[in-house]
This record gives sequence, structure tokens and C-alpha cells, in this order.
Amino acid sequence: MRNILFILFLFCFLKSYSQIHTHLKKTITIETDNFVGSDYDFNYYYFSNTVLSKMKSQETINYSNFLYGNISSVDITNPLKIVVFYRAFNVVIILDSQLNEIDSIQLPYDVSFVSKGNANHLWLFTTNTQVIENYNFKTNTIASRSQPLKNTSVLNMKSTENYVYLHAKSGIKTFDYLGNYIKEDKTKDIDHFQYNNRVLYTLSKDTIYQKKETTLPILFDGISNIKNFFTLNNHFFIFDSSQLYVFSNE
Repeated sequence: MRNILFILFLFCFLKSYSQIHTHLKKTITIETDNFVGSDYDFNYYYFSNTVLSKMKSQETINYSNFLYGNISSVDITNPLKIVVFYRAFNVVIILDSQLNEIDSIQLPYDVSFVSKGNANHLWLFTTNTQVIENYNFKTNTIASRSQPLKNTSVLNMKSTENYVYLHAKSGIKTFDYLGNYIKEDKTKDIDHFQYNNRVLYTLSKDTIYQKKETTLPILFDGISNIKNFFTLNNHFFIFDSSQLYVFSNE
């Protein structure tokens, strides 16, 4: 009997340490279709149709450009140079921290995904040739590009200055700044993902996982529906289509 109780205790102990626990800090109501993320000052970014919003502590500021239709994606990797992509017109608008226009870029060919690179560079995933390009929008030149990704269905793209991450049906593919393929995390059925401090976080079936040496689920008490998420500096921003929940694991 003692052995059985000990085994049960050990099982429960190990299970509790095979999860990452968090605690809720605040809840915010946000009316939007797409939550983007947060910056270091806890300003929240989101967009619906043609309008990008930045919710600050005392006010919300908006940006809209009706010339190019609905916004396809927003990259806040650098909150001082926000990348807004309009896929229907192959146009990228660069905004400053107050959502004022800095640059308007007409891309030279069809592009499926755009994200921020270093300095005056953008990462592009081309529609027809299916390659990743490191594009200098000031000189209209390509600094580097990958080999064509044959038979790869790309669902999304994210990046840092030196790495590009493609979300494909087979998993998350990583490329370096020269466009060289590095590795692939072969997790299927991913709904959303983010890299933070070189650590991969994935969302699958309303559960967020941290993928380092091992894969650990992250617990968010009271959350049963997750549309997407963002993580920054030990904080997790969970959006369920109407509420934004801010959790911390500190």
C-alpha cells in the first residue's frame, strides 16, 4: 500500500513540474479581429479590416489607409518601425511609434508574406517563385535569398534580424540571414507560433507549448479558448476573440 501511495505521489509531483505555471495579471476588453502583440511598455497592437490600433495606457491611436484595402499583417518586432503589409496591392507601409507613416514601399512583384529585417531590409516570401528574400527597400536590391521551397505550403512567416521562420503544414522551418535552411520543428496542426529569445512557442488546440530541450505545456487558469497569443519578457498575452489576458510566469 505504501509503495502504491508513493508511486501516485511521485507521478503527481513529476506531472506538476512538467508544466509551466503562470498567474493572471490583468484582463482587457479589445474589439478586434486580429491581436498583434505588445511592446516593452505594454502598449497593445491590433487591427481589423483597414484600421491598425495601438492601445496605450491613457489613449488609443489608430492608423488607416483606404487606398490599399484591408491590412494583411502587422509586424511590431521593432515598435519604432512597424511593418504593415497590404497583400492585395503588394504595398508595405512603415510606421513610427505614433503610427505616422515613415515609408511607403511598392514591392516589385507578388509577395505572400512580409516581416521586418534589419535596418532598411524586409523579409519577403515570394508568391510565384516561393523563395525567401532579404529585400533592401531603399536600394530595391536583394541582399540574399533562399532556394525555392518546392512542394511546401507556407501558412505564415515571422522573423528576427538574423532568422526567418516559416510556418508550413509540416512544421516550423528556420532559415538564417543568408536564406540557408537550418532546421525544422516537425510539429503538425499548429494554429499559431512565435519565437521569443530563440525559444519556440506554439499554439495547438487551445494549448500553448514551450519547445526547448523538451516540450512543456503552459497553464493559463480559466482560459479554454485561445485565438492567438504573444509572449515577451516572461509575459504571455492571450487573446480569445474578445478579451486580452495578460499572464506572467515570473
